[in-house]
Amino acid sequence: MRVVVWALLALLALTVLPVVVLVFAGLIRRFQIARTGRALQRMGFVGSSPSASETRSIWPRLGVGLAGVLALVVAAAWLPGGPLGRNLASTVVSSLPAPTHAPFIPTVTNPGSEHPSSEEPTTTGGAGSSPASPASAPSPDSSGSPPADAGGDGGAPSAVTALPASATAINLDWESVSGAAGYDVERSTDSVHWSVVSADGKQTRFTDMKLRSGTTYFYRVAAHVDGDDVVRSDVVSATTTGVTPAAPVLLSATGSATSVDLEWSDVDGESGYQIERSPDGTSWDQLGNTGQGVTSYVDNGLASSTTYYYRVVAITSDGGSSDPSTPLPATTDASGPSTSDANAAQPGALNSP
Repeated sequence: MRVVVWALLALLALTVLPVVVLVFAGLIRRFQIARTGRALQRMGFVGSSPSASETRSIWPRLGVGLAGVLALVVAAAWLPGGPLGRNLASTVVSSLPAPTHAPFIPTVTNPGSEHPSSEEPTTTGGAGSSPASPASAPSPDSSGSPPADAGGDGGAPSAVTALPASATAINLDWESVSGAAGYDVERSTDSVHWSVVSADGKQTRFTDMKLRSGTTYFYRVAAHVDGDDVVRSDVVSATTTGVTPAAPVLLSATGSATSVDLEWSDVDGESGYQIERSPDGTSWDQLGNTGQGVTSYVDNGLASSTTYYYRVVAITSDGGSSDPSTPLPATTDASGPSTSDANAAQPGALNSP
């Protein structure tokens, strides 16, 4: 389409330009004739001018030529560049020399914290030479994040370890927390129900003692930060050493007026037994101990007509302990009458010889 337009424009130019040339040539010719006529009149020669019917006006043809030129100019201004302009532009661009080196682009390793240098590197070669590298800046570690401060402000205790020290003790260590007012060590045997075994200490080490041998315990450390805020660590576990003996079987608990006689089965691996008593079968107190192989015990000094609960735990030489036996209740007898009351109850006792 563009080629057709330019062809029509070229045809218009070939038609208009000769007309314009002829119009301007005729106009110049008329000026020459008019000047010659005035000169002849000054010299005394008088002639008659041709009539209007014999002369042809030049103005219509001049107007047609000017209109053609104007149309040619407008068409050239509004149409896109032709093949000649494109060829000329491509020739000029191809004749320009190629750049000798690539533009310098500064490298910023950490935007917002460093600024590119204002000096451009010096190039030593022509095309293909690379700019000098700017000085390298410190980069973060391979993980892409800055190193974290151990314990961090307000963070939970980290690096908590629990290691068995013996059959009855476990050692715990942890990293300190910045701003912590103290630490609580919490213990559990099922990781569900927790109890505090060391409250509000400022040390980062604790030894939990009087444990059962061969038993697994769970621990977590709670840090007190910013007053009432408590942040807890992950849960860790440790198992005490040693072999746990089997639980003894409490065979009998026989009560008298002020005492209860206990007997139980002997178990292997024990070095003695621990007897515990409870008034309600829930809260227990240590009552006494027996030596190795001793399977009986007498609890004296009790109130009459009272029910007590008993259980026995086997202990080992390394401080370990078994599970307690199944509790047994025992009820003391009612107290008997005094001696004077018994004598008064017998007729003639006071008059006998």
